[in-house]
Amino acid sequence: MKLILPTLLIVLACATRAADAPATKLFAITITTGPAWDAAKPANEQKFFREHSANLARLRAENMSVLGGRFSDKGFLIVRAASEPAVRAEIAKDPSIAAGIFQASVDEYRAFQHGDTRPPLATPEVAVVRAALAAYNTRDAAAVAAHYADDIKWFGIAGEKTSIEGEGRAAVEKWLAGYFKSLPNVRAEISDVAQTGPHVSFRERVTWTANDGTRRAQSAIGIYEVRDGKIARAWYFPAAREAMPPTPAKK
Repeated sequence: MKLILPTLLIVLACATRAADAPATKLFAITITTGPAWDAAKPANEQKFFREHSANLARLRAENMSVLGGRFSDKGFLIVRAASEPAVRAEIAKDPSIAAGIFQASVDEYRAFQHGDTRPPLATPEVAVVRAALAAYNTRDAAAVAAHYADDIKWFGIAGEKTSIEGEGRAAVEKWLAGYFKSLPNVRAEISDVAQTGPHVSFRERVTWTANDGTRRAQSAIGIYEVRDGKIARAWYFPAAREAMPPTPAKK
């Protein structure tokens, strides 16, 4: 019994891990009209259309649906699942598919370019952040500082500690001038931009060439507080260094 019990526990643990394994594969579902489609009726008057919509909503609520839309006369979904049979099992729960009103094809989807289909935020606050970023990429300290409030405070956040790393526009501009002088080809880009009130959050990726000629990159989460058209407060969490491909040797 002493040998059987540990073995049984290992088996149960492995089974639990398998059951809890994350669904990491993506699948494309293309939905077209089926043999039972009534050409005399619009889509919303087709039999089981309400149940069809409910099933799509369920996939979204259960975090399986990644993306959905229409093109031409077809519907298109990207879902996340463990396997193709798992996807087909979810489709089979749609009465409109079972009745032949719609029919669906399933293919594994391999993304080679990621993005966001939502329109980019175009609020006045985000415009200020993007203008400051554009100035940053010209390495002009005065142009960057022009987007800061006179009493700007720049905070660094590390664990439970918050420190002021820059205070006042003149002081931050002076620091930036030295920074750009030491990194003459530094460049930044932001992604995952979101806004709540005056606070704009983003992921910032910075790239530069080190003194030894190697390319470097790091990313950090930043938050800017924009008031009256100026960046009044800035918070940055610790940056994570990224691995870069080796610099090709000069011939």
